[in-house]
Amino acid sequence: MQTNGNRKSGFTLVELMTVIAIMALLSALVLGLAGNAQKTAARKRAASEVEQLSSFVTDYLAEYGRVPSSPAALSNALAEAGHALTNMVDPWGMTYVYSNTSKQTFYLYSYGGSETNAAQWIGNTPGGE
Repeated sequence: MQTNGNRKSGFTLVELMTVIAIMALLSALVLGLAGNAQKTAARKRAASEVEQLSSFVTDYLAEYGRVPSSPAALSNALAEAGHALTNMVDPWGMTYVYSNTSKQTFYLYSYGGSETNAAQWIGNTPGGE
């Protein structure tokens, strides 16, 4: 800010542009961190829900001597038990994947927002995560 006898006081264009650039940089940084926090929270929520569902299937196995035969059978068993996850939808709006591989083993996982990138899948996957 310059002050002189003949000149008006105020900020120069360069000073204003510098402040605007710094504010834009800081807002982009904050928004980027918030986006990463949301992704991390969604992955943690999905992992927790997969663990809850897996625990339910394990309890079902202990009670009935077999795991549910299909996703529909699992959903029905969850509804009968009054479980909160009866809709079996992950944080990305996709249905959790469930399949029984025998009467006592099963796969239960979330695609983690990407059906094609198996590295993002969360839970007991056929690839053995």
